[in-house]
Amino acid sequence: MFWVGGREMNMRKSVVWIAAAVVSACAGLSRAGDLLVTSFLSDRVDRFGMGTGAHTGPLDPAGGLDGPLCTRIGPDGRLYVASEESNSVKRFDAITGAFIDTFIAPGSGGLAGPSGVTWGRDGHLYVASFDNNSVLKYDGATGEFLDTFVTTASGALNGPDNGTTFGPDGNLYVPSYWNGRVLKYDGESGDFLEIFISGISRPRVLEFREGKLYVTSEGGHSVRRYDATSGVFIDNFIAPRSGGLEAPVGMAFGDDGYLYISSLSKDQVLRYDAQTGAFVDVFLSAIPGVIDGPVFLTVIPAPGAGLLPIAAGILAARRVRPPASPRG
Repeated sequence: MFWVGGREMNMRKSVVWIAAAVVSACAGLSRAGDLLVTSFLSDRVDRFGMGTGAHTGPLDPAGGLDGPLCTRIGPDGRLYVASEESNSVKRFDAITGAFIDTFIAPGSGGLAGPSGVTWGRDGHLYVASFDNNSVLKYDGATGEFLDTFVTTASGALNGPDNGTTFGPDGNLYVPSYWNGRVLKYDGESGDFLEIFISGISRPRVLEFREGKLYVTSEGGHSVRRYDATSGVFIDNFIAPRSGGLEAPVGMAFGDDGYLYISSLSKDQVLRYDAQTGAFVDVFLSAIPGVIDGPVFLTVIPAPGAGLLPIAAGILAARRVRPPASPRG
C-alpha cells in the first residue's frame, strides 16, 4: 500500500486529524515521473504524477510521521524523512511507500528538531538539528550516531534548515534561517569556513545547478540566484510574488523543463519555466488534510531513468519560535 495521516500545529502546530484511504503503490509508477510533496501540518508525504498532478496517495501511516520537514532518497534507494516533532529520521520503501523503520532513534546523539538530511561523499548521513543549531553525523548504513559534525552555533549558525546540502566542491552549505545567511563548512572536518551568502529573508532550500546556487527566500517571497563559487548575487530568478507566490520553501527542478516551488502560505505548488523563471501555472492547489503546510519537494524520474531523484527541495512549515518573525 502506498501512503495517509493528518494533523496541524500545537505550539508549533495545532492538531486536526483527517483520515484518507491508502492507495495501491503500483498505480502511478508508470507515469513520466512523480513529485513527492512533504506537508508539515498534515504529517504526510504524498506522491503526485508530474504532468497530470494525479494523486497516488501518502506514505504508510505506520511510520508515525510528526512534522516531516525533508524527504530525500538515499544511496540505497530508500526514502528518508526528517520527522521534526518526533526528533527522529524515518525510513520508507521508495516504491511501495511501506514503512521500514526508524533509522535514527528519537534524540539520538542529542538530535533536536531534525530539519534536513543529506549524504556526504563518505556515505554517511548528516542531519541538521534545528533546535541545537548544529549538524550531526550518523553512519549511513546503520543510523548509529558518530559525532557532532558542525558544533553548536559554529559560525553563528542559528536555525539550520532543510536546505542543508553538500555542494559540488564537497563542502557543506547550511541555510541559517533566523539570521538570514547561508554558511559554508569544510566537508571533511565540519570547521566553519565563511558566511557564503548574507541578507536573505528566511532562506530555506538550496539547489546547486549549472554553476549557480538557487535559494528560496521565504520572507522575500522569491527565489534568489547566486554564483555557486563566489556567492555573489546574480538576480531574483523568480521575482517576488510572481504567480501569487507566498512564502516559497520547497524547490525542485523537474526533467520536464519546469521548476516546482511550494507556496507555503497558500498550500500550493507552482510551476515556473526552469530556464527563464517565468510563471507557468498552479500545479497543485490546497487539499485539506493532504497538502497542508507543504515544506519539501522531491522529483522522482520516470521508471527506467533510475530511482534517485534528479532534484530535491526543502521547506519547513510555520514554526512558532521566538524571537524571530513568525513563519509562513
